[in-house]
Amino acid sequence: MNTTVPRAVSSRVARLKHKLDVDRVHISGEERRSLRLSKQHISKGLEIFHRNGFVILENAVKHSSLEHIHRKMLEDIRKDRTSSSIRWNQGRASGNISQPIPCSTEYLHEDVWANRFGVDIMENIIGPRPQLSMATSNIALPEANGRQAVHSDYYCHHFDFPVFLEVNVYLHDVWRCNGATEFWPGTHQGYSKDDHRYPEVGWIKEEVFSARAVVSPPIQPAVLKGSLMVRDLRCWHAGRANETNDPRIILGFIYSPSWYGSQMRLKLPSSAKPLLGSWNQIETLASADLVADDFDYLAGHQDINLTQFASDPNVAYTQKEPCISVTSHDYWTNP
Repeated sequence: MNTTVPRAVSSRVARLKHKLDVDRVHISGEERRSLRLSKQHISKGLEIFHRNGFVILENAVKHSSLEHIHRKMLEDIRKDRTSSSIRWNQGRASGNISQPIPCSTEYLHEDVWANRFGVDIMENIIGPRPQLSMATSNIALPEANGRQAVHSDYYCHHFDFPVFLEVNVYLHDVWRCNGATEFWPGTHQGYSKDDHRYPEVGWIKEEVFSARAVVSPPIQPAVLKGSLMVRDLRCWHAGRANETNDPRIILGFIYSPSWYGSQMRLKLPSSAKPLLGSWNQIETLASADLVADDFDYLAGHQDINLTQFASDPNVAYTQKEPCISVTSHDYWTNP
């Protein structure tokens, strides 16, 4: 399977992304050397995040780290697609799956799992040393023609300020043709469960997203390899079709404030404990169950739909996917 994005395509993505109505932060060489964002870029990143509900940081992750993980995940996709426990996001017809990220010590690249530029943004939103609560991926399978319902990943009652953030890491160039995610800027503001079609899921009612589209339609931003996105989990979005021959893979790391006491648990190898403890910019050990190094991480999927978002361990908020298919009433089409 050829997973290399042609140079011509990469150049086209670079041109297209600047035509989209979403601002970004491009990390400079000096920032890369110091591993810190400048005050100007922190200010710009926070302004974009609070306006849109997400911000893209370009040039944030070393390509060597991404390529190492990418090769392993392509191997795992071939195994996972034959597994009975494969995690389909909103049904098999969507062509979209979540797959565990390889987590033996050699794959725990700090700039992927605990990216310092992402932390520079997050700590100014949810406080110092954000707690890593979950690690997963979102994969749009090749030639998948389905799409997801417009939805929020946060389906519980929520404070009127950001609590759970997701850091998406882009292993390769992503654009419309290979399934760039559809985002609805600003929908983290005024978030309400009343907008959900079902009490226990994040699907948004058709009349609600249709009304929103009149004043602020969604966008499908192209994102270059090596970028990351910090997103408020409340922000509406939807998976889109991958029309290419290669899987579109985006990693997802969910963080919460250290004061919140998230009940999410990571499963990581015991040999990684010294490495995890060296990541002083985030908290991992408080939320990690350390197990034997040879555990089968593909069999132990940390399913976001079964994850507790509550800080109270006696209260479990769980999502149950409705036993219906996504229809045209669940997603927005540009008239």
